[in-house]
Amino acid sequence: MSQVTEYVEKPANVHENNAVPKIQFLRDVLVEQLGLPRFNLWFGQESSIRCEDARVVFNVKNRFAIDWIRSNFQQEIEQALLKVFGKTFPVDFSAVSSEQPKGKHSGHQPKPIVMPSIPRPHCPLQTPDATTKEASKGLIRKNEGVPRSPNSPRRFSTLHTFIEGLSNRLACRAATLAVEHPGQINPIYIYGPTSIGKTHLLEGIWSAVRQQRGSKPPLYMTAEQFISSFLENIQPGSSRNGLLEFRNKFSGISVLLIDDIQYLSRKDATQTEFLYMIDTLRNQGVQMVFTGNRSLKELTGLRNEIICRLESGMICGIELPEREMSFRIFQNMVAQRQLPIGQDVCRMVTSRLGVHARQLSGALNRLHAVYLTKNEPITLEIAEETLGDLIRIQRRDVRLQDIDKIVCETFGLSEQALQSKSRAKQIAAPRMLAMWLARKYTRSALSEIGKYFGDRSHSTVVTAQKKVDQWVDQNHPIHTEHRNITEMIQKIEQILQLG
Repeated sequence: MSQVTEYVEKPANVHENNAVPKIQFLRDVLVEQLGLPRFNLWFGQESSIRCEDARVVFNVKNRFAIDWIRSNFQQEIEQALLKVFGKTFPVDFSAVSSEQPKGKHSGHQPKPIVMPSIPRPHCPLQTPDATTKEASKGLIRKNEGVPRSPNSPRRFSTLHTFIEGLSNRLACRAATLAVEHPGQINPIYIYGPTSIGKTHLLEGIWSAVRQQRGSKPPLYMTAEQFISSFLENIQPGSSRNGLLEFRNKFSGISVLLIDDIQYLSRKDATQTEFLYMIDTLRNQGVQMVFTGNRSLKELTGLRNEIICRLESGMICGIELPEREMSFRIFQNMVAQRQLPIGQDVCRMVTSRLGVHARQLSGALNRLHAVYLTKNEPITLEIAEETLGDLIRIQRRDVRLQDIDKIVCETFGLSEQALQSKSRAKQIAAPRMLAMWLARKYTRSALSEIGKYFGDRSHSTVVTAQKKVDQWVDQNHPIHTEHRNITEMIQKIEQILQLG
């Protein structure tokens, strides 16, 4: 994370000794919510955050940045304040170019406190880090973005570290095609919800093209960087050749990668330039890969001409990963950090915290911190204690009656079947699964679960839990249904979590 100078003043309800870590924590939460490239673009080197007079002030680079942040990040800022301070504050913005020097009326200049970067392990994450002033505007080219010292930013993700599964196979093939046969299918549009690997694929393409000998450099940027750079070059006071300078940034490249193009919506002038760029680069044989959070039919606010250009190429949707794929993703994260975390912990984390990669990464950061503190392997007990609050946030209150009802409906059993004394296979297997789900989703004691499901002992519940764990590890079919156990659990859990 880049270092940012913070002018920290004592807020109304935060002790002076806690001001600095609170501001740092606020920045970390915003990075987690927005992603590092977006944070660096709007709250980066030229910006600062401070607390004064029971309000939070964001000092950003210009008026355009203020308008953009107010329009796009107001909710994220309020959520971050609530998480850090336990309440929201009035939020003000000021521009670096127009702000009066601090201490003008008080007779002194507040001492700037430079926030130290938190040491981070060498691990591919979801978003690339800008390393130069040019890169912060979106120009991440062939020899940039690669660390040269222990304090340098991490390397980009690669296609080799991307976990492929049914939910992303087509997009993964498209990324490989863009690297091995650039320009043959153009442009490529990859869409899907957040934290499922879209940015990872763009980084992987960038890394692969960059390593090809004799090839022109690739260019990566976010849609926000495209917008910001374009507007900076055409606004009053910029160079007379501002538009030409902007277009020159895209010359001499082999691949163009733009993330989150949904932010181009309803920006007519920027869309006109974007359309011009697509036509120009396609005629030059430059491979283009774009990502967005919605399908083309749902991208309202984009001009029909742009939609038609994207439709003429290749459209790849990515869905939420299946549970087993999330398990493999988390295992890969653990392996890259070389942490002593067993499969039982990996299974617990992915089953209780959802499937989003950023959630899994945040959980692993906590476990990593605990490991550095205790210097001992992360056991299941330690992991559950460390991630307890995250687990409680992720799931709604579930009752034994809820599990009983959903399992009976899923297996086509009568309402009282699981509570009966019957040991028939068509009832026993679903009952064991229900007990396993009760251990996972409720706070009921073993004896309470056993009593509910047919007045059985707590040891029966323990045996059922171990049996279902074996089924999951072996991907064993449910005996009576001959259906994949993982798919059955995913279906039931989705109903439980959605209510």
